[in-house]
Amino acid sequence: MVRLSALRNRPVICEGKPLGLLQSVSLDDDQRGVEALIVSCGFRGKHVVLGRDVLSVADGFILAGRAIKYKRSLERPLCRFARDTTGLLAGRVTDFAIDEGALRVAAVQLAPGYLPGERGRRMWLYVYARGDAGTGEITVPALLDRGTILCREENGF
Repeated sequence: MVRLSALRNRPVICEGKPLGLLQSVSLDDDQRGVEALIVSCGFRGKHVVLGRDVLSVADGFILAGRAIKYKRSLERPLCRFARDTTGLLAGRVTDFAIDEGALRVAAVQLAPGYLPGERGRRMWLYVYARGDAGTGEITVPALLDRGTILCREENGF
């Protein structure tokens, strides 16, 4: 698995030629799979590599079969906040763990709470659901610290 933040600014090679640097990733509606890679090509603008056209995510670069011109409709914002099942704000989504082979999201990294003492703490959640459409949020279980669905960063990724 690789962190989404580690993929940013990786070179993308398409059809044997350098295409540009990975700018962002668009996830599907459920926030479970990579739908498209948004590649910054410098003066040439942006291009999009669809998830099905990604051949390999290697150490230091990404291989792609083909790229298409950038379309704003293919770029979707990532979920940034998490609410628990009771509706209370649980924290911020700070990163995603992506399985390089299947291009699926395995876990989300959550910074729980907004108190100063909580800012340094991060946890990986493996069970979550997409919130209401258009809210930009995911839904997580209500009892974060008592379940077996998470792994603290020092023990995990």
